[in-house]
Amino acid sequence: MQKKRKFNLRTVPLYVIFAAAVVFFVIKLVNIQITGTDRYVKTMSLTHEREVTVQSLRGEIYDRNGVCLVKNEYSESLMLDHASLPAAVDEKNEVLARLIGVLRDCGQEITTLMPVRGTYPHIEYDEEALKNVTAKNRLARFLLYHNIRSDVGCLELYEQLLEDFALTDDRGEHIYDTETEDQLIRLRYTLDATDFADDNPYRLLSDIDLITETAVLENGCKGVYVKKEYKRVICVPGVGSNIIGRTGKIPADRVDEFLSRGYPYDAVVGLDGAEAAFEDILRGEDGITVFVEDSYGNVVDSYVKKEPVPGKNVYLTIDIGLQAEAERLLGEQVKKIAAQGRASGIPDNGEKADSGALTVMSSKTGQVLALASYPTYDLSTFSEDYPDLASDPAKPLFDRCLSGTYQPGSTFKLATAVAALMSRKITPDTEIYDSWRYEYYKDYQPTCWRSGGHGLLNLTDAIGASCNYYFYEIGRLTGIETMNKYCTMLGLGEYTGIELPENKGILAGPEYKQSINKVWVPGDTLQAAIGQSDNSFNPLQLSSYISTIVNGGNRYKATVLYKVCNYSGSEEEINGPQILNTAELNEMTIDAVKRGMRRSKELTSTTKYYNYPIGTKTGTAQTSKTNNNAVLVAFAPYNDPEITLSCVIENGASGVNAAAPVLKTISYYFGLDENGNPLPAQNEEN
Repeated sequence: MQKKRKFNLRTVPLYVIFAAAVVFFVIKLVNIQITGTDRYVKTMSLTHEREVTVQSLRGEIYDRNGVCLVKNEYSESLMLDHASLPAAVDEKNEVLARLIGVLRDCGQEITTLMPVRGTYPHIEYDEEALKNVTAKNRLARFLLYHNIRSDVGCLELYEQLLEDFALTDDRGEHIYDTETEDQLIRLRYTLDATDFADDNPYRLLSDIDLITETAVLENGCKGVYVKKEYKRVICVPGVGSNIIGRTGKIPADRVDEFLSRGYPYDAVVGLDGAEAAFEDILRGEDGITVFVEDSYGNVVDSYVKKEPVPGKNVYLTIDIGLQAEAERLLGEQVKKIAAQGRASGIPDNGEKADSGALTVMSSKTGQVLALASYPTYDLSTFSEDYPDLASDPAKPLFDRCLSGTYQPGSTFKLATAVAALMSRKITPDTEIYDSWRYEYYKDYQPTCWRSGGHGLLNLTDAIGASCNYYFYEIGRLTGIETMNKYCTMLGLGEYTGIELPENKGILAGPEYKQSINKVWVPGDTLQAAIGQSDNSFNPLQLSSYISTIVNGGNRYKATVLYKVCNYSGSEEEINGPQILNTAELNEMTIDAVKRGMRRSKELTSTTKYYNYPIGTKTGTAQTSKTNNNAVLVAFAPYNDPEITLSCVIENGASGVNAAAPVLKTISYYFGLDENGNPLPAQNEEN
């Protein structure tokens, strides 16, 4: 039989406490769900959301063979956010002073832009810094913003900013120590001068280390955050710098352009070279991370609002091995010419040679394989080297392959031959007697370069011997209008179509003369026929023009874009050949010009012993009464032209001096020795 439980009075208090707790939590829940909205709205109002751009991976750059030229390397930057800083001036100073102190303890100094040297009161304007137009304009804009007269002295400006930035108290006493005060003024100046705003954060430090990052975050420096970024790394330093180009912050004069395209103020963009030409391909889509902060600046939550999308990888048509070899050979030849010129003791014999260009392109596709400009520079140390590069009289930053224009000299005679043959003024067998002085006009009688003349010549021999007299005559017979019709078809004086900036050059003729308020006379036609007069072209145009002749008349768009791949490499878009126009050339004309270039190769002292079958044409382009540029164009191999080349050496004295780097570049491309013979390992295989 079960015993009946007795009621225990001692448990009553426990039941009462339990019941009270249940009632309390029910009331609390109802309050939260129904009547507590205002309180939570108030709590939420104590936080704010800050959007931070997550930089997308920029596409990488490779050569045609998959050799990486530019890659991304992970780094972190310390950023200052405008919206997160206190609005009150004194509170803002406290936050910034605290940040300066933390960074100082880490051995770091904030990057500032104030053009002032020294510390208060021993300060002065940094005149060297103010030679920079951007720095000068930045100072002027700052003074205008603060309503300070433009001719204010440095000390007076500093004292005015002490007051404007509330760095002194009511009694005029300095609030901070001298070093902190100086850094505060410089930082506040920099923020105002660079349009620091909610949508334009300021980069305090780049590529920070873990110690600095930890110290800043642990000290709760309000308004500061770490931004993960990717910096560009040059994989083959010092090679192809003029082609690859640089990245950097948006130039001041292009801010509106980039902002209209959706770029943030602090975006990194291509500034020149392939980086700029293929900006839309290389650039990805930035992402957005949202940070939720309380009123003390502490991050209480974060979430990804938009995932970043990486840019696409660009493969250039450049063969970086060939590019490196072309640059080396060109530089060696320029130095050799200058040294030999000095040793000869003869004035204006090449001793002034200090620069040049060498280009290589596919005659069947228009793909550019190498663009060597000398002197050149190293992209990996560009910032450190810039002052010396900018002041160097040899202008290493100038791309001579595309922006330099030069008289073609006798290399132009091939175009004159094309025009004369196609207009049926001559045939390949037409013979003309060179008596040295061309006496057709009574008032203008130029001479051939060879004293006594060359005697009786046909076209092949005239090209081979580079006879001026022969080309004076066929130029006169053809006329400047017909000559220029064919020159234009061949691409002379026309853009090559390359994606990089280039100088179009000048095709001599009545139209150009009229544009400079001069009159074209018959003597100008004679000079134009041998590549003088106003003719001036960039070296890549010369390679393109020879390609058009030897490939049968197709003028291909020059290009440095080989293909585009997505970042994972799973998809690719091939940039196929594009024909800009087709020149009206028949087989007889093509054959005649090629035979002439073969004859030129056989007669020229520096090319006659080269055994690989090629065609060449030298040019000695007069730049003054005493100085000449050395010019040479070539194609290889003879029977089935695959590549065309051009070389220009400024003040190179004679066209033959441009031959060595061209021949050695051909040898490198086809795997030959320097004399154009197969290497021993290839003999048996061939």
